[in-house]
Amino acid sequence: MAPHSSGMLARMEISVESLRRTAALGGFAWTDAELEAIRPAVQRLLESLEQMEQLPLGAVEPTTQYRVL
Repeated sequence: MAPHSSGMLARMEISVESLRRTAALGGFAWTDAELEAIRPAVQRLLESLEQMEQLPLGAVEPTTQYRVL
């Protein structure tokens, strides 16, 4: 994994093997065909997260939460 300058996520290569290891950590025993089918969606998700990391949030005010009792 290459070092990254800022942000939380390092760039990952999405391979069937990495998906298999990740799925196994979650208790899933998916086949290579099942993992290959979800691989494009996982890649798009990681690209979306990378884009979200680049958003300029310095001037954004935090959300106000209201509780109803």
